Amino acid sequence: MYVIRLVKIIRPSAGISVEPLVELAQQVPATQNNALSNPTNLVTFTEKILTSFMNYAMSFTCTQQQMAQRPNEMFIPLSVVQQWFDKFKSKLNANPNFWKDL
Repeated sequence: MYVIRLVKIIRPSAGISVEPLVELAQQVPATQNNALSNPTNLVTFTEKILTSFMNYAMSFTCTQQQMAQRPNEMFIPLSVVQQWFDKFKSKLNANPNFWKDL
């Protein structure tokens, strides 16, 4: 006895739409109930993004000897990224909306 199974193949697709900012603003109404409108949530969200970036950047650390093997690449000292990270967090804790003036 043979069993025949029919399998439906679904091919997902994604699209990108370019819309004027005015039209986009109408599609996504700004409300005070937005989770990121709460300063505490915004600070937490931003700190998590910063931490994620720091972890990502630190995953590319290498020694000076390894850098010498790649003379065509530019390197940024991790201490510079760490200083930026600390400064950004300090500003964010002092004023959760400081980024609006950047």
